[in-house]
Amino acid sequence: MADEREDAALWLEATTGTDRSFAVLFDRYRARVFRKAYAQLKSTHDAEDVVAMVFLEAWKNRARVRIVDGSMLPWLLSITSYVLLNHTRSSRRWRRLIASLPEPEEHADHADIVLDRLDQSAQLRAVYEAISALASQERTIIDLCVIEELPVATVAAVLDIPVGTVKSKLHRARAKIRRRIPSHLMPGARSEITALLDGAPQ
Repeated sequence: MADEREDAALWLEATTGTDRSFAVLFDRYRARVFRKAYAQLKSTHDAEDVVAMVFLEAWKNRARVRIVDGSMLPWLLSITSYVLLNHTRSSRRWRRLIASLPEPEEHADHADIVLDRLDQSAQLRAVYEAISALASQERTIIDLCVIEELPVATVAAVLDIPVGTVKSKLHRARAKIRRRIPSHLMPGARSEITALLDGAPQ
């Protein structure tokens, strides 16, 4: 039978020496952390390594773990973001954006399709490079607010900063990304890229 105790109670037990409580939390969230890691790395082995690293970081930093709205998951996702940023074999988050872009029209000329794909790839490279140039906390805010679509209030609680600070950093991060993308590569049609650049905080 699944252990239905709240995360806060389980984490309190885990930090006072109850190994089983830590195992319950691991089983509760390892699949979610794995999915996030696998979406970026496209490797089962590497994603499993990230899961192990995330929970190791959670244990090493157990005094700083934050339970938000009764859940440990937002904090774990923020740790996953940091681990992935430092993962040298990463296949990079922007690959998820590629899959979200609209397909060319079915009857388009083959040359037009090739050019369209090249334009999209150049846009995505520019976005990735712009995100990579952000400060660590700004990248995490972009990741949690835009990619994971967590509410601004949840991200603020996870990072232990005011909601207004998250909103301002998100706004500045988007502005930095936009400034770093050459004007000829700015996407015209509505897409996940423009949502990243223009979306309103939740």
